[in-house]
Amino acid sequence: MITVEGERIEVIDAHSHMGARKKLAIHQIPPIMKFMAEDMLNSMDGAGVDGVVTFAIGIGEPSDYRETNQYIANTMKQHPGRIHGFMRLSPGNGPKDTLKVLEEGVRLGLKGIKIHPLIENCPANDKEKVYPLMEAAQHHGLVVLFHCGLGENASPKRIGEVAGAFRKLPIIMGHSGLVEGIREVVEIAKKYDNVHMDSSGVGWLPFFCESISWAGADRVLYGSDHPFNPMEWEIEKIVKHAQRHLKLRIEDLRLIMAGNIKRLLKIP
Repeated sequence: MITVEGERIEVIDAHSHMGARKKLAIHQIPPIMKFMAEDMLNSMDGAGVDGVVTFAIGIGEPSDYRETNQYIANTMKQHPGRIHGFMRLSPGNGPKDTLKVLEEGVRLGLKGIKIHPLIENCPANDKEKVYPLMEAAQHHGLVVLFHCGLGENASPKRIGEVAGAFRKLPIIMGHSGLVEGIREVVEIAKKYDNVHMDSSGVGWLPFFCESISWAGADRVLYGSDHPFNPMEWEIEKIVKHAQRHLKLRIEDLRLIMAGNIKRLLKIP
């Protein structure tokens, strides 16, 4: 937990990564990386983070995340309440194979799905490869987090089409579309009540503050994209800068820092 104005605030990071990779995923991202459960828990303890939503580090296309999905599921069972595991899927492998991985993730007890349309080289709104996964996710009561921004495959427009087609499916637009897409993401969130946005990687504070003001505190989630960004940076962005700029109520801060993701994941 963190303390704000004398109040204790629960913190659940809605966007983090765990696992390992040995090859380049996309440009500007380290080709060799390893970040495992002990590393995550140490980071959480250092930042005052109570829990994390976590999923596999991207490994490029075509991808097979089953081993890391299993590892995250095991870690979740070892650290209940602290680790909330999502399965990572690679829609580019085709619906037949990917649906098998999805069903396996459900059996493992994973609570949601992460899809990165750029790394996996598959448009977010691909009706043949993605929509069957969304149907299954909606059926199983999962939450879906899309990387949003930095390319046409992951554009807010494409993800918004998915949100409109699956109105009962909670969708998180990871990174809120980044600077170039955040205003479009806000408009989509205002249109579809199943759309939420996370704070990770939104570097220009005026746009991030506007997103809270326009979409509402009940639609914005604290997320760090750890280990790519330090958890503390994103906490400070919300607790220090956004709160000061918007004069957020403590109740709103509680929603952003933990309450919203707890509601989506049905965490008591």
